[in-house]
Amino acid sequence: MTEDKNFINAFHSAPPPDWALRQHKSILQRGWDFVGAPLRMVVLPDHQSERLRLTSLRAERLRVTLPELQGRVLDVGCGDNMLLRLYRQRKPSDAAKVSVGADVFPWSSDILQITNSATLPFPDGSFDTISYLACLNHIPERADALKEANRLLRPGGRVIATMIESFVGKIGHALWWYSEDKERKMHPDELMGLDVSEMKALLRHAGLTVTKHQKFGYGLNNLFVAEKPLS
Repeated sequence: MTEDKNFINAFHSAPPPDWALRQHKSILQRGWDFVGAPLRMVVLPDHQSERLRLTSLRAERLRVTLPELQGRVLDVGCGDNMLLRLYRQRKPSDAAKVSVGADVFPWSSDILQITNSATLPFPDGSFDTISYLACLNHIPERADALKEANRLLRPGGRVIATMIESFVGKIGHALWWYSEDKERKMHPDELMGLDVSEMKALLRHAGLTVTKHQKFGYGLNNLFVAEKPLS
């Protein structure tokens, strides 16, 4: 797909710099990120934050998510497919090569375009990990999508999700002039965020066991890991 205005505004095709993805930030980086927090969290798109050596929002999400990925991955709502590009680069394997990024909008040429996240064209037990980075609130059929994830996971497989809480999300989406939801028509059942209790309830309702919840990004964002039972 030729990159158009929508793709350029919503995403940036270059990966975050290595320093932005380090698991442990230096004291200087933490201080600079704190000083620049209003810029990187509200004003600047990710790639512009990174040019100023500020850890971008996308880098914060990728940094906490990449270590959780294992085996063959399905990244739902993948956007420009950056998560899987980095996964293949950092953890090269046959499973990584056949991992799949899927999205309802063709933000990038290397993804599977789908029409509904609750009905995906794969056999039972096709994946070891299914990820949803900052997107479950934008999936109208989110409860059924997670049930579909359960079907597609092998026993012991895991769902990885990041999510901003609803109050912060409403403020953020009102201010983020560059976010992808500004580039397309919004569905009436999309939400600006999901609270921790809502996320855990959705995962449990899908038959998954929540094994990890971690706050990141000054406590404004959440990482969830949930596993499919072995039997």
